[in-house]
Amino acid sequence: MLDYIAISSKNSWKRFYNCLFIMMGFLLFTVPVEAAGQGDNDVSTTEINTISQITAKTSGNNLELVIQGNVEPVYTVYELPNQFKIVVDIANGGVRNPADLVLPRELNIKLATKVITNVDPDLLRIEFAFPQSYPFKTSQKENTVILIIEDYLKKEAVAATADSDKAKDKVKDQPLTTAPAIATKDGSRDKETRQSIESQLPQVDPLQVESDVMAESDPQNLFNFSGYNKKRITVDFYKIDLHNVFRMLKEISGSNIIVTEGVSGTLTLALDDVPWDFALDIILNLKDLKKEERYNTIIIHPKSMVFTWPERAEENLTIEADKKLTKQEAIVIQRQQSQPVGVVEAKKLIGRGRMAEKNDDLENAVQLYEKALEKWPENGKLANKISSIYLVQLRQNAKAVYFADKALAVDKTNGSAALNAAIAHANMRENGQAQQYFDQSVSAGKPSREALMSYAAFSEDQRRYDAAVKLLQKNDKLYGQDLQSMVAQARILEKQGKHESATEVYKAILLTGFRIPTDLRRFITDRINLSQSM
Repeated sequence: MLDYIAISSKNSWKRFYNCLFIMMGFLLFTVPVEAAGQGDNDVSTTEINTISQITAKTSGNNLELVIQGNVEPVYTVYELPNQFKIVVDIANGGVRNPADLVLPRELNIKLATKVITNVDPDLLRIEFAFPQSYPFKTSQKENTVILIIEDYLKKEAVAATADSDKAKDKVKDQPLTTAPAIATKDGSRDKETRQSIESQLPQVDPLQVESDVMAESDPQNLFNFSGYNKKRITVDFYKIDLHNVFRMLKEISGSNIIVTEGVSGTLTLALDDVPWDFALDIILNLKDLKKEERYNTIIIHPKSMVFTWPERAEENLTIEADKKLTKQEAIVIQRQQSQPVGVVEAKKLIGRGRMAEKNDDLENAVQLYEKALEKWPENGKLANKISSIYLVQLRQNAKAVYFADKALAVDKTNGSAALNAAIAHANMRENGQAQQYFDQSVSAGKPSREALMSYAAFSEDQRRYDAAVKLLQKNDKLYGQDLQSMVAQARILEKQGKHESATEVYKAILLTGFRIPTDLRRFITDRINLSQSM
């Protein structure tokens, strides 16, 4: 939902009332930076989840790794068993300075981060490499992801002496934050803390590749009798896009996985030490999907879809629809094609632009977005995003119109782009063009509140009061009355000489329960008293 640009604190509400929408020179609009949709043409403007720190602390024999972000995370957690790693993929994640994410060397855990840009949305991948495999659990609390590494601090690794037990108690449950948290002024680590931590760490055989945690009587071995005997994984999906889940399973399984366009949605699921094909079947059942497997290739599609495999495996994979099926949707899988090089390069530029925008480097951000648009000209969402930045933040109206037109060339029904162009033309006093774009911005079945309120303000400025009132009434019908629309209605009634009606609206405003700024409340009270004294 849009908000208009806030008036400076130096301006009183009385000045705001007298000036707002009366002269376009004093008119300040805010237009949304276009939010991403679900298709490939969308540009995600979801807030970047910046990971500020990764801390560690002991809890009994367990080790807790806490990943701290600034927003509630959408994430996936899984393990890579060959060289045991726990991988956390965070959607729209970022790190301001990777050098700040450092675990104490005594933990013997290698930490690495990288940004994956060939998926949508981009992913921040955090990898924890361990000397051997461990069972682990995951949880999420507010803006943090918590990994609990079980039995990482094994009792048998601690010397059985009173001194070592005391050292263990001293360190137990103390936070093992990143390096600066246990460093002295001169940068050296506290010796006693380091020795206490080291005394608890397991003695690891570097050649050991199999975990010694699982006993032969582990109930998990029952999977072997049910036909699930693939590589074991531990995963934790939290509101993660299904396509990214299947990408992860492809990496683990080594199988080719093809997902049809009919598959969409998100998933929240946690599974501990299960075969990956069992995890896949769980996901398919939860999402009413079906798989077809042949030639090291898994086809995933909605159950309502039907297809047949090619008769000759040596031919390029082509699956033709059964024309006799009238009630079921058929799919056609043709020769797999990679994304155009231009789109891939554009997505990388968009990712860099997002980071620049997050750091308030708008000039650099918009240049990166423009380069991306050159490589991906059919991306109307991106064109409108550029238009919004030029209009709202850089105040370059001509540029805002130029890129709004590019967005409209891709999609004539893009009401947000039409609104950008309308406001930019109005700011340049090109009222005829502004009128046309305003009409276009409210022509959709349900125009946005921002388009209705902005058009009403423009109509008021043009002294087309009846048109302005109709737009405000339509806004109230679709979205309900608010303080802004009620003040605008009262103002227009006064301009029309309908002082009694305006006074009734002012009285209603005081009874709505809206939070009314002090200056505006005083002004409304003065108008009511003036009307009653006449």
